[in-house]
Amino acid sequence: MIVPILILLVVFESVGLAQDYGISLIVGQLTEEKWEDAILPDADYADATLGVMAGSWTPFRFFDDKLSCELEAQIGKYFGDQDHWEFNLPVIALRWHRFPWDRYLANTIAWGIGPSYATEVPYVELETNDGSSRWLIYWYGELTFAPPVASWELLLRLHHRSDGFGSVAEDGGSNAVCTGLRYRF
Repeated sequence: MIVPILILLVVFESVGLAQDYGISLIVGQLTEEKWEDAILPDADYADATLGVMAGSWTPFRFFDDKLSCELEAQIGKYFGDQDHWEFNLPVIALRWHRFPWDRYLANTIAWGIGPSYATEVPYVELETNDGSSRWLIYWYGELTFAPPVASWELLLRLHHRSDGFGSVAEDGGSNAVCTGLRYRF
């Protein structure tokens, strides 16, 4: 499935038909921590790994391309203590593109939010909370790193499912510390 997508990406880019799209492959480990502690060096990790394939589109750019608005759709699969699928879409994100060191290293910082559906109530969420739900709110925080002129970028992401302070479920949520690659075309 990935090979035909990559062929289409190369064809679209070579004939100039595509702009402002991205494909990401992301992998992460679930933590047993709240989101604010998940990225600390002493975080406890669960025996659950997450793999995600995401597609994104950037329909809007503002302030001379310093800020963009993106739409993303994700399909995730868990392995280990939980083995269900997760679907996060549509995820609406804002991304900041300009930093003083851009001529040496291209960075972005982004935050996105949208609905999340798990095909089963996640086991790790039940173990680390008083309950959970298939439907929760999804948000992510992300940093990217790339050479100044490149189609590929490395990403670091906090993948978070949330009860939204009780707005969509009484309790629940999880965090995964992730890394991945994105190809922009």
